[in-house]
Amino acid sequence: VEQTSASTPLFLAAGELTPEVLHAWEMGCTQFFLHKEVKDDEMVKKVAWGMQEPVMQDWYSNNQARLDGLTFKDYMEDVHSYWLPSGWADQVRRKMLASTQGQRPFHEWAVDVQGHNTLLRGTPSHLKNDSILYHLEAHMNTELAANYQAKNITETNLRKWIEKVRLLDERCLWYLVRQKDTVEAALRAERARSAGEKKLIAGTRFNSKAGQSTNTTVTGSNKTFTRLPSLTEDEHQLLCDNNGCFKCREPFAGHGSATCKKGFPDGAMYKTL
Repeated sequence: VEQTSASTPLFLAAGELTPEVLHAWEMGCTQFFLHKEVKDDEMVKKVAWGMQEPVMQDWYSNNQARLDGLTFKDYMEDVHSYWLPSGWADQVRRKMLASTQGQRPFHEWAVDVQGHNTLLRGTPSHLKNDSILYHLEAHMNTELAANYQAKNITETNLRKWIEKVRLLDERCLWYLVRQKDTVEAALRAERARSAGEKKLIAGTRFNSKAGQSTNTTVTGSNKTFTRLPSLTEDEHQLLCDNNGCFKCREPFAGHGSATCKKGFPDGAMYKTL
């Protein structure tokens, strides 16, 4: 959809027509009509030739007398009916109702759902605000859902409800980021401490009597491996909440015990998470 200014008609470039493209075209034409104060019975003829697809221009030319006599609303219904695939509204509705928040920010997802519903305005598939609210409520991610239930939000106005949930979601995201940063900082500190201890064990010891140095390194043949203590409930929950591995016991490991390549840490060096 192209328009050089609000005072000039829109051009719909040749190419594939989708519900999104036609919606953008319709909104742009409506703004043009308001800006130029176009009369109702002249709206269609002012913009119809702006559709640059040759077959659409041919369709309009062959039906110009009838189409020019329609209101712009009825004209757009004809365009949708003739040029979009049959069942397009059902497809948009199914896509909308199949959507879930996942890891997206709640507000971004809510805007996307409402945008799909806007495409369905004027069709039987268009959902009322309370149905949109129920869908968003039922398909938010588990972390937000738990906090939402605890918060007991009772607002029924869709716009106000979305704003309340958006603020709740942002607080949840802020907490998760802080929790991740804290865990990663603790892991870095623990690794640095463990590396320092290993250097001391494997370092060079000087024999004061002989005046010579003897290199002593703990090797696989004489190293004693200390069995790990069982995970505490807090450690188990921390690893569950942060995608951790129960074998190497690292949060945010990105793998599970079955695919862990690091193995169990030495119990002698292990510190409680």
